[in-house]
Amino acid sequence: MLTKDEQEMLYGNDINEWLKRWDEGQSVWSIEMGGFGPGYEQAIQITMAEILRHLIAEKYDITNWGKTEIWEKDREKIKQMSFNNSVIKSLGLSGAQWGAAMSLALYFYRKNPIGVMNEETVKDRHIQVSRVFPSNS
Repeated sequence: MLTKDEQEMLYGNDINEWLKRWDEGQSVWSIEMGGFGPGYEQAIQITMAEILRHLIAEKYDITNWGKTEIWEKDREKIKQMSFNNSVIKSLGLSGAQWGAAMSLALYFYRKNPIGVMNEETVKDRHIQVSRVFPSNS
């Protein structure tokens, strides 16, 4: 079992640090969502980071998401941001990819990276990702 300091160093102390590392092109730990290959997965992870960026900027209050009308209103705002975000639009996502990215972003927003990476249900799906997709050129 990793110590808290080791976990912070590995996963980031919070979502702001995780996103900062992502923006700097560093590798970050995440959860595999696609299972259909690296390009499909990369699109999900990029979208997740953009949705997470929006969640942080808007400071959504997740304590109210148990109320259907509040969740539906907030979900629609997140969806509209996604449709207008040039990074996300350029990916040509399927609905399944967007849904996976949304789910993952909400997971990180609610639990922070350390909380997510310590969840038993995802322990076999840990992956390292970066906004910089490797290429041969």
